[in-house]
Amino acid sequence: MRKWLAPMLYHVHQNEPEAVPPTNIEPFTFDSPAKGDAYDFSVTLHRTVRSAGRRARTVLDDEISEAEAVLQRAFEEVRPITRQFEITEAGAAELAANQRLASISSAITGSYRWTVRVEVNVSEEVRQLNRDAYRKQHDIRSEAAAALLHIESTNRVRLKWQEFLAAVEGSDRAVHAIQLAADRSQLPQIITGLVKQREQDAQELLSTVDRIMQSYQAVDMLDFVVSNETVLRRTLELLGLPIPPLQNDTILIGEA
Repeated sequence: MRKWLAPMLYHVHQNEPEAVPPTNIEPFTFDSPAKGDAYDFSVTLHRTVRSAGRRARTVLDDEISEAEAVLQRAFEEVRPITRQFEITEAGAAELAANQRLASISSAITGSYRWTVRVEVNVSEEVRQLNRDAYRKQHDIRSEAAAALLHIESTNRVRLKWQEFLAAVEGSDRAVHAIQLAADRSQLPQIITGLVKQREQDAQELLSTVDRIMQSYQAVDMLDFVVSNETVLRRTLELLGLPIPPLQNDTILIGEA
């Protein structure tokens, strides 16, 4: 009779309607300690459920509802996880807790299959501490970046001034060129000054020649003086400087 009854009971069991999973399951929030126990994380459990099939029954405790049993199991798994992380590491704690719950999801099964997702947050007090710490770090980074930018900019300016000074060093006309770069309206005055300076230089050169000629005359070196005056006058000509005519009373005879 037992052999005859067993298949019948199995057939009745297989045709029994499946229980409908519960809906609108509210999130559950609790405090879970962070590393060092100075602060607590705020942990929220989000539960979802689907039909599991009859052969998966009996995994959860039949003495309490499945929804409560899932909460109890998740609480037991999450609490040791959060204690491994500093209060400033909420993101890392959340990731680790979700990985742990995902690894045991097959065990959270009774009449239904349950999935639990974790959110880990911190209190407003801890948020303010994080804001203060971030602000201080930001100020340090900003000041360091500004100091580096100042050094780099100063160095570029220094190099440009070195190039500029090297370019104008030894140039008689550097001052005039700089004046024109700053104010082009000074061009007529600068040209006038250059012409006057050239005439003055030519006059001073000729005065020097006259003094040399007088010295040569005193030592009776007329031929040598004539040769030197010719060289000097040709030098003036090559320089593009005006050559004054010979005076009628000069003692020199030769090419101008």
